[in-house]
Amino acid sequence: MVLPIPAEARTASDPDFGVYLHIPFCVSKCAYCAFSSGPASRGLVSAYQDAVHCEIDAHTHSGAYAGRTARTLYFGGGTPSLAAPSEIAGLIDHCRRAFALASDAEITLEANPETVSYDRLRGFLDAGVTRISLGVQSFDPRELTVLRRAHSSVRVARAWEAARRAGCANLSLDLIYGIPDQTPETWTATVDAALALEPDHLSAYALTPEAGTAFGLAVEEGRAALPSDDEVDTLEAVLHDRLDAAGFYRYEISNYARPGRACRHNLLYWSGDDWLGLGASAHSHVNGRRWWNHFDADDYVREGEDGRWTAGWERLTPERRLAEALAFGIRMIGGIDGDRLRARFAVDPWERYAQPLDGLIAMGLVEPRRPLIRLTPQGLDLADMIAAEFLST
Repeated sequence: MVLPIPAEARTASDPDFGVYLHIPFCVSKCAYCAFSSGPASRGLVSAYQDAVHCEIDAHTHSGAYAGRTARTLYFGGGTPSLAAPSEIAGLIDHCRRAFALASDAEITLEANPETVSYDRLRGFLDAGVTRISLGVQSFDPRELTVLRRAHSSVRVARAWEAARRAGCANLSLDLIYGIPDQTPETWTATVDAALALEPDHLSAYALTPEAGTAFGLAVEEGRAALPSDDEVDTLEAVLHDRLDAAGFYRYEISNYARPGRACRHNLLYWSGDDWLGLGASAHSHVNGRRWWNHFDADDYVREGEDGRWTAGWERLTPERRLAEALAFGIRMIGGIDGDRLRARFAVDPWERYAQPLDGLIAMGLVEPRRPLIRLTPQGLDLADMIAAEFLST
């Protein structure tokens, strides 16, 4: 069973949605990566492509998306840039037919520096990609080795120049901070090197020791040490100061953009809107129903032969949807409109969460600006704790 959502569960008046498509294959596994990813044989790659096309067809035939328009398409991974441009073109064309992909849709492709060339990048853009997100993480050779990244800082510059020369007008760059033994000096050098490339968008995430990853195991066994909270605060201050001076605006806790370059697809998640996930491990949400595919690529392909891509699903109550909308929405620097949430879920967040909101306002973590629910600068530093408050209340 591919999708527990009958067509009658939604109407053509529902908001537009986005499509996420997971490509799980990589040159090698990074030390910190907990995603469904890894090297694969060409046979599995081919079977996986076929399975994704079959899943697209199944969702098309379900009728759950009839009358709606997909405004974004995001190829994540893994390393989607390992796919041939012709394969990406085939997937874009299929999604365009299946989900009424808008003519001005934002189509993002994640790429790693060691996997791209001018010809491949030109091919991706000709296929319909409008935005490329380059996984850089660091410009420091030692830090790249710690993270088990396959590229060098020189390779980053070459890939970036090739992307611009190929005609990509919307380039994003990913960085990681809080790497063991990282110093303010090496982090400053990385941020400055990133800004020298003049990106349109930049994401920066604190390194997290996820269970089951090489880095997570190293921390657990005492072979790697995380920086202190004060050290992380120092690195974040460097990031904020440098990006602010360079003309970027911070629109989400970990994301910065030049005007008009915020990632439209990721805003769907933070705004609690609908999206369809395709491929191994992909999650989806439509009209209060959430489901997820088999995590492992082999399982996804095998189960997909009988149309069983979905590993599980759940129905969310309006109150749970409100809690999650708050937990994710407060990550946006501009906050979230409480009146919009009340209209969507028939629950007033200022009434439902009166006690925690009053407490957070008293502590100076939430601005007292009804109907807007917006974290203060101090609140942004504690966003995860505040999100947990909404989810557990």
